[in-house]
Amino acid sequence: MFISKNLLACTAGLMLVITMAHTPVFAQENKPLLERNLFSIGAGISRNEVGSDDDTGFQFFVAYDLPQVNLMQGVNSSVEFGFMDFGFSEDDTGIWGSYVIDGAISDGFGWMAQAGFDVGDDSGLLFGAGVIFGVGEKSDIRVEYVVRDEVDSFQVNFLYDL
Repeated sequence: MFISKNLLACTAGLMLVITMAHTPVFAQENKPLLERNLFSIGAGISRNEVGSDDDTGFQFFVAYDLPQVNLMQGVNSSVEFGFMDFGFSEDDTGIWGSYVIDGAISDGFGWMAQAGFDVGDDSGLLFGAGVIFGVGEKSDIRVEYVVRDEVDSFQVNFLYDL
């Protein structure tokens, strides 16, 4: 199986962030720079479309909640970094980062929106929106639509809070 350089770079970056979260060298007052309980990991499948071409791909990502960023009552903020394979026959992968906001609509059901940047075969801005279904105390299913410069994706992602 072919493993792309983007996948290896993304994995190394994610491991570095998680390691930094528990390394006192980067902390003040013996407190970690990043708190473990604010991390989430996610993975999912996507239906991707470019013009008349469409195919199924996958993605995985890490998210970090930003409780200190309070845009308004009931709106949560986080950042996400991930890797995506669009599933087309040519080398069509990318790494991305986005700023995400979300909020509750009712118990176990919510909304989300994101804006970010994709670097890879479809480099450029990305925007997305979707709904969140709580499936456990620490896990959610997200159904979202993400628009990039060339590739539009309908995604179903599973997110687990660490």
